[in-house]
Amino acid sequence: MRLARRLRRHDLTHIDLLANIRFPGPRAHGIQVAAMAEALSAAGLNVDVTVPRRFPGGETDPWTYYGVSRCFGVQRLSSLDLIDLVPARLQRLPFLLQSATFGWRALARIAVDRHTGILVRDHYTLAVLLWGLRARDQQRVAAEVHSLPEAGPARRRAIANLARLPAVIVISEALRDDLVAGGVDPAAILLARDGVHLSRFQDLPPAAAARAHLNLPELPTAAYAGQLYAWKGVETLVRAMGGLPGGQLIVVGGEKEPLQRLVALAREAAPGRVHFTGLVPHAAVPFHLAAGDVIVLPNSARSEISSRHTSPLKLFEAMSTGRPIVASDLPSLREVLRHERNAILVAPDDPGALAAGLSRVFSDEPLRRRLSAQARADVEPYDWRARGTAVARFLRERLTVGAGP
Repeated sequence: MRLARRLRRHDLTHIDLLANIRFPGPRAHGIQVAAMAEALSAAGLNVDVTVPRRFPGGETDPWTYYGVSRCFGVQRLSSLDLIDLVPARLQRLPFLLQSATFGWRALARIAVDRHTGILVRDHYTLAVLLWGLRARDQQRVAAEVHSLPEAGPARRRAIANLARLPAVIVISEALRDDLVAGGVDPAAILLARDGVHLSRFQDLPPAAAARAHLNLPELPTAAYAGQLYAWKGVETLVRAMGGLPGGQLIVVGGEKEPLQRLVALAREAAPGRVHFTGLVPHAAVPFHLAAGDVIVLPNSARSEISSRHTSPLKLFEAMSTGRPIVASDLPSLREVLRHERNAILVAPDDPGALAAGLSRVFSDEPLRRRLSAQARADVEPYDWRARGTAVARFLRERLTVGAGP
């Protein structure tokens, strides 16, 4: 039996990473897919990233865009993509159609090669694969889970599908607990929080020098980088700046619609003291964060993905900057952050509490030094390569490839 398991582990040499996303693109899931493809390759697996050919398309090189080595392939599958042809409020049906057609194309691609392991990133694609693959072929399929449907039949179906797999990777303890409660075998679950390219955060300039380069005033500065979805809590952060008349905020990233809304709010809450960069290349994010005296993670408690399930890439980037962190006191963030140890945690969705936390850190230099040094030490285990090694080992142990004709 041991010999059989050992031989089975060595059988897994190829992984097809299926991700129904725009690749490359500005959202965190693309960054994570590229980083994991690079990390799994470094762990000795041959990796293909399989994504849809999206409309409108582009010629952007994903390896250059994400700053990763050209060590994995990219395969693009056609799908019926009408999403961007209709207004956002009408995109639900086009999204489902695009997801289904991508899943069918992915099924046709993988059904003919039983020597390749499959790592799926979304529930829709997984559902199509499980519908079309024979039971023994399902034993070479793994899923990486970053969230679950909020509640009801969709959530139950998603968990039931995951329970059929030999390997499931989750990014938070809460996701693991929810899957186990729903019937997924604990032995089939690997907890692997997201990560960071630590090398990109070496030799960052002092905050004042970064501010001068970005033409920012020389004021106590809070920095936020990431998307501007409601659950990210950036509205709370902008409102908090109204209680810090001597400070300023730099917001790095964000797409057009939420950006316009927050710019209008900033004019009212803290005129002239909130600076929005819009989207910047991912490689430029460390320098922009370096302009902050404090990095802020203002996640909201009003959404399950924020309060329990997320493992934000920006959390690990913030810890890598050598800057102190002020963050919402949420279970998802407490998996990594500890109040008064490597961060100051404040009540979520409360501009006054956030302003008080920022004011305290701005005014206490010894506290800033202590928090930032501890955060930088605590982030060391979260380098992408370490995550890739752990995930590759788990997949080699759990997946069965080449099982019969």
